[in-house]
Amino acid sequence: MSRSRMAVAALLVPVAAGAVALLGAGAASAATPYSGNGYVGIRFDPNETQFIADTNAADFLEVVPNDYWSIALGEGSIYKGDGQYVYASIDQLVEETASHRGEISFSLTDPAIWNNNIYILQNW
Repeated sequence: MSRSRMAVAALLVPVAAGAVALLGAGAASAATPYSGNGYVGIRFDPNETQFIADTNAADFLEVVPNDYWSIALGEGSIYKGDGQYVYASIDQLVEETASHRGEISFSLTDPAIWNNNIYILQNW
């Protein structure tokens, strides 16, 4: 694994843990953790997604270079670019998801298995 990938992976673990603690805290939290072969993630229901949009809480991911994340856009997203490109900030993706009363998910992956380290999924 290259040094830059190791550095990003090392950065993402505490960032993801902090995000889960910040965004998933509280008795009324509807955040749902999930995991699989080489990845862990957290899915936020429409109310949590709206909270993230209102507080710009997803901005913490903007420090990660674009080469390390991948996006699965919701059907009809206004941010669909040419080919495989998405022209939006992470905050814009969260706000669009919230406007559709959808769910946003963030996954952190093992760079030894997956090409990208962070996956952002819109679902509505």
